[in-house]
Amino acid sequence: MANIEPHIEVYDVQKIVQTAYGNAGKIALIGAFPTSTVSVDIFTSLDEAKNSLKGDYRLVEDNSIANANKDPVPTTFISFYCLDYIFNSSRQSKGAESVLVVNTNYGKVSLSTTSTNEDIANACTLLEEEDFDILTLAENTALVTTTTVDETVTTILNPVWQTLKTFENKQYLNQKPFGIITGIDLTNATASLLGEFKTQWNRGIFKAVTTPVRVNGEATSLNIAQSGCWHSAFTSGRQVNKSETAKTYEGIIGENTKDVFPLTANITWKNLLNNGFHTTKYKNRRLGTVQCLSNITPADYDMKIERVKNYIIKRLTLSDVLGEDNNRVTKDYIKGLFEYERQLAMANNYLVDMEYNLKNITTDKVQANLKLYIADIIRVVELNVSLEITAYEEA
Repeated sequence: MANIEPHIEVYDVQKIVQTAYGNAGKIALIGAFPTSTVSVDIFTSLDEAKNSLKGDYRLVEDNSIANANKDPVPTTFISFYCLDYIFNSSRQSKGAESVLVVNTNYGKVSLSTTSTNEDIANACTLLEEEDFDILTLAENTALVTTTTVDETVTTILNPVWQTLKTFENKQYLNQKPFGIITGIDLTNATASLLGEFKTQWNRGIFKAVTTPVRVNGEATSLNIAQSGCWHSAFTSGRQVNKSETAKTYEGIIGENTKDVFPLTANITWKNLLNNGFHTTKYKNRRLGTVQCLSNITPADYDMKIERVKNYIIKRLTLSDVLGEDNNRVTKDYIKGLFEYERQLAMANNYLVDMEYNLKNITTDKVQANLKLYIADIIRVVELNVSLEITAYEEA
């Protein structure tokens, strides 16, 4: 009889994430990565993403003999170096549930380090059937660009934003709402163009990040694309009913919107604030601790209201009844599904209430009117103090 010594074998497997009610942490990341062979792929770890998207290059930290003849991934591929931050996690946030990457260099003979508006539009088409909660651009995307007509140069909103808005509108109509969290480069921007952006994005922006992030322990700040990815990862790992307004961001120090965009400049922190851009301030300048100044979106309400609304809409896809014969799926049954979601949301403090009216149920369609009651955030604390001076004598 063979004598087999007991042993243990350990293998790395893809992480399977179990999410609780109220989590919406699936990120879609669009960028130009240094490979032409990856189109769309989903990742749950940084190492997995880097090794898949590095192409014919080697990782900077890879000093192995096997890859000694390869160049490290060039720093010009900003999207690749955003990966370190889209997988960020902390004590405050467990980070992204998953990151769905769309590579705009797929199939190209010559790799580009940035994506065009057409590239972004094609990426959105690829994302139409995918499930995600937050969309992020892994590039230093400008708010504005210039156009020349009859030798006259005019600054206009970057057409990328209209491309993204068209996609956001389409997905919202198809009951697949998402919100954008991304870094926005304000070079050459004006106060009037900030207003145009606010008008364009009446819905769909969670955080338009304009202030660079400096990670604790680092001497320099991240670029604006990496900063947007840091914020995307932070928000994705928090429950949808959690506001960030006035909250401190652990793990980062500097920079401060009030310093980056002072009152004397063309773009000020006040007009950023008034137009729904994400802004920060120092909680303690000596320690460098930073807090969110306000997370009011271009729609004029807090990000958590946008996130809760999207979350509830997705919960009401009625996937349990799609494809079933309507003579078995009764109105009372469908009403029960709505009522279950209403009670669950209220019990978990995501909604104050939800009104629903099942207008029409036919053999192939359910029509319902829905009204969500979502609690606003406290923005002002007012203390009325009276003072009385009295003598104190020890008994």
